[in-house]
Amino acid sequence: MSRYLAELRYYPGDPLEEIRISDLKTLGKEYGVNISWTKTENREMKGGLLMENTLDKRIEDITQEVITVSSDQEENFSRCLVALYKKYRCPRTPYSLLGSNEAGQKIAKKLMDPHGGW
Repeated sequence: MSRYLAELRYYPGDPLEEIRISDLKTLGKEYGVNISWTKTENREMKGGLLMENTLDKRIEDITQEVITVSSDQEENFSRCLVALYKKYRCPRTPYSLLGSNEAGQKIAKKLMDPHGGW
């Protein structure tokens, strides 16, 4: 397991632009980190509106995109997070770092204010 791990959770409308796996692969290579992306989609069209009932659902089951970044190198990890924040903006909810380890969460939070924070 990597020393630094951050899961950045973006809910619909949060990222400034569409998250593309090709962009994430480029950032992973540039900063020498492991980076992955998952998308959960549970919204349904009801009465002409795209809706989702989130009550009684686990955070992991709500519509979202999750970028996972891990590395053993703090500097590379931090620089990659800054690049992600600049490209997509910082995740915007209190649960946005759920799944991160303590070291990764601490760095991710520390970088949020100076790079587009909450």
